[in-house]
Amino acid sequence: MAGSLLPMKAVLDVGQFVSATIVPRGNPAQVLLAWREGRFELVTSPPILADLRRVLFYPRIRKRHGFSDDEIELFVDSLSLAASLTPGELKVEAVAADHSDDKILACAQEARADYVVASDDHLTSLKSFSGIPIVTPRRFLEILKERDEQAESGDR
Repeated sequence: MAGSLLPMKAVLDVGQFVSATIVPRGNPAQVLLAWREGRFELVTSPPILADLRRVLFYPRIRKRHGFSDDEIELFVDSLSLAASLTPGELKVEAVAADHSDDKILACAQEARADYVVASDDHLTSLKSFSGIPIVTPRRFLEILKERDEQAESGDR
């Protein structure tokens, strides 16, 4: 049965959401599409959503995605309603070069996530955190494809 695999949980860094709004056919957008298709459980936290909201309002980012204030709020609010939310209370200090990335790792640890999906060098250079692999969006899409193929072969 395709449903026999346990749901896989993933935490996306803020850059994945931002990239998805700017490049609708890029790997980050494909990761969000896979989530909407139910291929994995997206986990996020209030601190990640607050950071996302802040970044989407940056003038240079707004020029690229073209969202209005209302569209930005709707995008972030819809994520908060549709994704699984952790409390966002765990504090970790793992990314010395950029402590703003610590909230991603804290969320992953709080959620007992299977993956962190990131393009940020500060995160990807860690390769894993508390046993949770940190992968690029391209690699995560490959993992999803392998998992889908495994589920299909189990159906036969």
